[in-house]
Amino acid sequence: KDKVIKSVIFVTGLLADGGAEKVMSILASGCAELGADVTLVVLRPKKIVYPVSDKVKIVQFTDEGKLATIKRIKKLHRVMKESAAEVVIPFLPIISLYTLIANIGLRKKVIMSERADPRAQFNNLPWKDKIGNFFMRKCGLYSLADWMVFQTHDAQSYYSEKIQRKSSIIPNPLDTAKLPERYAGEREKRIVAAGRFSEEKNFALLIDGFATFHESFPDYTLTIYGEGALRKDYEMQIQELGLGGSVKLPGFASNLPEEINKAAMYISTSNHEGISNSMLEALGMGIPTIVTDCPVGGSKMFVHTGENGVLIQMENKNELVSAMTLIATNSKYVKCISNNAIKIREQLAAPNICQRWLQLL
Repeated sequence: KDKVIKSVIFVTGLLADGGAEKVMSILASGCAELGADVTLVVLRPKKIVYPVSDKVKIVQFTDEGKLATIKRIKKLHRVMKESAAEVVIPFLPIISLYTLIANIGLRKKVIMSERADPRAQFNNLPWKDKIGNFFMRKCGLYSLADWMVFQTHDAQSYYSEKIQRKSSIIPNPLDTAKLPERYAGEREKRIVAAGRFSEEKNFALLIDGFATFHESFPDYTLTIYGEGALRKDYEMQIQELGLGGSVKLPGFASNLPEEINKAAMYISTSNHEGISNSMLEALGMGIPTIVTDCPVGGSKMFVHTGENGVLIQMENKNELVSAMTLIATNSKYVKCISNNAIKIREQLAAPNICQRWLQLL
């Protein structure tokens, strides 16, 4: 078959932290490895952390200060104008808004993507993110996209029939080439979690649940990787519960899969998610996984109780502690769900997911 080389521009604010940014780094790299001509525009000057293929042309802006946004949009317009790419793919509402403005007069095709729970409240977002969410979701600017990509059916159902008719559902990719294989030895008595320290992640419930679990299983520890506005609240909660020697908050880990591969269990207590990348990685490494059945349905798409993990109700401490206890005491159950969980590696392998994106072009 003749190989069609496609040209595409991806647009992101950062490549330093955040699930959407990590997915974009994988998609840009994967599409380039499959033969596409890929340009990745990074709007902000923060250091790039997520690895990107050498086949991707990275254009990063260095503007800061009061007029930085206007300068970035102008430069993005110039990059888009000078590129032969007919398609531009931005992630996140504020970046999508900037891309729509930069596309004025150019008529590039724009594929936008919903990466979160559109029903969630955004009171605690930074002001720029509030602007993006208001215009893209509340003012209906997502309808200006030539196509929409959703992670889940639940996210897709939030939007109008007009938007749904021109949309696809594509889950997050797993970079299996860099993901450690399932650990076959005796697992460390470590419980791990990862994410931004913000209300929707609900790590307060995890810490509270661990305190109860720890009474019966004092040799287990809890490590939560991440940073955010609620760090001091969590530190205070840990001290009040007398868990100072058993709960660790080491910050973000650039090598998270390697850090958690030998853990006894991975837990997500989120109240809403798109699709958690760390959850998918934990499943892909066969780590016994407990996750809340939260909007917008990413957890229930991939985690099935008794088969490859444990799905629990949101805000339910009793279910959380019971699930932790089950994994800590039932080795046969653990072996079963661990063996089944790694099947996700093939299902979500980056080349397969990237090929689905390229088909949209």
